[in-house]
Amino acid sequence: MGGLMYKDFVAIKGKRICIILLSAIAFLCILRVIFPGSMAEGLEMVFVNDQGLRINMIDLMFVMPYICIIFSIVCFVDMWCARLSEADESSSKIKNYVSSLPVTANSYVASKYVFITIATYVLISLLSITGIVLAAFAEEGYVLDILRMFEVMVLPVTSLLILVASIELPLYILIGREKGNLVKVAIALLFVFVLIGFMLFADMNWLSEKEQFLVKFLNWYTKYQMEVTIASYLTPVIDLVIFYLSYRITVFFKARQEA
Repeated sequence: MGGLMYKDFVAIKGKRICIILLSAIAFLCILRVIFPGSMAEGLEMVFVNDQGLRINMIDLMFVMPYICIIFSIVCFVDMWCARLSEADESSSKIKNYVSSLPVTANSYVASKYVFITIATYVLISLLSITGIVLAAFAEEGYVLDILRMFEVMVLPVTSLLILVASIELPLYILIGREKGNLVKVAIALLFVFVLIGFMLFADMNWLSEKEQFLVKFLNWYTKYQMEVTIASYLTPVIDLVIFYLSYRITVFFKARQEA
């Protein structure tokens, strides 16, 4: 299985991605150390909004890059699920590829799931470390609350990645990248239709009061921070169970394909 996982690492250009991602995170953390939030007072970069909340602009400048890193990690894992299958299909059909390997189909499927699991948790660990560094040099106030909220949201992001992988991996392994993408697009369109239906019939007045909505959301998060934190720790456990069930289902149908 180790050989299969190394092949997958090469297939997704893992070395290049690691260098780029680690360089970006290191650069962001170094800038955070050089420009702590305490500098804002001397540079007159602290403002008070209409709700009376102090906004440290130096701290705020680090929030957007952190959000970009979060979305990049989500995109990486999503692309890797497809890329793992594409790398095998580029040389031959998956069935012929697996039959030529000195391993069982179970090991082949397991290598994909284990690789995605390890990659996800490594990326999330880097994301958590980045959030801790950004928050450590931030001043108390509105922006620090946002950073702490994103730190807690790292676990739900992990859950989302595992859940997406548990759906995409069976598609790509069993029916290939091209058909898998078609099914994924169909699911995405269904989700968009549901979202449009919700927007048509739900009360969307909060869109015209974005700043007040964000303040209310932060107040809600502060009030129920303990409950949100507990739920955040539980969701990855639940998703790992779903991920394992996805693996067992994929192995079952893969065995039927090979029969």
